[in-house]
Amino acid sequence: MFRVRWHRLLRSFLRKKASPVDHFLKRFQTNRKRPDTESFWSQMSGKYLLLTDTMGSGLLMGIGDAVAQYSERLAENKSFDYSRSRSMVITGLMIGPVQHGFYCLLDRIFIGNTGLVILQKLLADQLIMSPVYIGLFFYLTSLLEGLSIKETNAQLSEKFFYTWAIDCCFFPALQFLNFRYLPEMYRVIFINLVNCLYIVMLSYIKHSSKSGQS
Repeated sequence: MFRVRWHRLLRSFLRKKASPVDHFLKRFQTNRKRPDTESFWSQMSGKYLLLTDTMGSGLLMGIGDAVAQYSERLAENKSFDYSRSRSMVITGLMIGPVQHGFYCLLDRIFIGNTGLVILQKLLADQLIMSPVYIGLFFYLTSLLEGLSIKETNAQLSEKFFYTWAIDCCFFPALQFLNFRYLPEMYRVIFINLVNCLYIVMLSYIKHSSKSGQS
């Protein structure tokens, strides 16, 4: 009887002593998987991805235009047009959510990164997003710069296919890398980064007629 009670007390004592350790290990494992306080970048690329994509689009659109104006200034000795850069930044802020929504939808419709899926994404990007992006770019920048709808339509009809042809030469290879290797949260950020060079060309194409008009 005494021996049985002693064993029961010992098992009870060991269970009580082990439970705080188990509790600590469980808490440690939980904190390792999901910390209570997420890093700033984790939040911006997760919970606030739409804000990140929007702000990045506006900022990089402004940087691309500034580079374009700097090159124009070297060639033609022109003064820097701050209102033009402001219009480009606002245009980027308005296009950013459209890009964000499109690429999120694309990943929900075409799941995976097989060759066929990537091909479908590339076709959707070049046949849908690219024309929409170019159209929004010309309309928004032109209207913000004070042009009429008629003048904007004339400029778009003159330069759309040339701009889209450059887009088709510039983006498919980069988009292949984007769709093949990058997770969804980095898609628009990557596009905006490579867009810097594209925006330099786009800004030059968009504003090249001004020198001819003046």
